[in-house]
Amino acid sequence: MKRLLATATLLCGLAGPWWTSAFALGAITTADAIAIHEAVQSQLEALANDDADGAFMQATLQKRLLFGSPDNFLRLIKKEYNPIYRSQGVIFSAPEVIHGEAVQIVRVTDGSSKVWVAVFLMVQEEDSSWKIDGCQLLETTSVSI
Repeated sequence: MKRLLATATLLCGLAGPWWTSAFALGAITTADAIAIHEAVQSQLEALANDDADGAFMQATLQKRLLFGSPDNFLRLIKKEYNPIYRSQGVIFSAPEVIHGEAVQIVRVTDGSSKVWVAVFLMVQEEDSSWKIDGCQLLETTSVSI
């Protein structure tokens, strides 16, 4: 698992140009960590319940404008991020700062018991709420029992 997290950390660093954020952090406060966890948990719960509106509202304003509608967003999740759509289990790591970006790493078990690592890029909006600005999904060779 340590090697997997090291790989995820490395990929996050390499994916820097893909993720853009004006928010640069030195550390995440306890309150921010709770808010980040709640934003990702809320989106995962909304996806599990086919609540396109609820999942869409956890995305940043920029991403919501890009997708245009909750239905478009849900279609993308089903097609490109299927392991997080109706996942069978999740394990959260503590949110952290990697290369100045706040990320929430979540171990996800899909419907086939395959384990994935989802790295959610988090952005604090102007109203101080934390929103999801992207997700990098990494396949592992693990299977959950």
